[in-house]
Amino acid sequence: MPTDSLQIIVIGPEHRSAIRSILEPIGWAEQYITSSEQLASQYSADPHLALVNETPVGFIFIEHRDWNQLSQIQGLAVHPAYHRQGIARQLVEKAESFTRSKHARGIYVDTPVKNKGGRAFYEALGYQVGYIMPRYYEDGLDGVTYQKFFSTGQIAVD
Repeated sequence: MPTDSLQIIVIGPEHRSAIRSILEPIGWAEQYITSSEQLASQYSADPHLALVNETPVGFIFIEHRDWNQLSQIQGLAVHPAYHRQGIARQLVEKAESFTRSKHARGIYVDTPVKNKGGRAFYEALGYQVGYIMPRYYEDGLDGVTYQKFFSTGQIAVD
């Protein structure tokens, strides 16, 4: 499906059902769908929804922390019918732009170790493995944190 008419907008309360319409076809469990719906309004500093021809096709949530000047991608998903069309990349670029506007040092994201597609995606965008988190997800599934640090323009002094 062509993404000529891709539009990325800020998520509002009226978009709650859009999140479900993206996650259900992916096969997410109900507790994760419900949590993502809540994150759209409660946990996210700059939530965005991707639309193609006014149809919701993807979203991203990001949380920024002033204390360590880092942002975290708390949720990223694209409807399966729109995979491999650059939508997730554009959403992550939007998150990185938001993060840079906060003068943050960088951004990070957690994903299951066995999520080979997601891991390859983040690596292609310049993210690097920060660390592995044993038993991070339910059922003892390990997680991996990917990090991307931005140049601060500061020179290290020995």
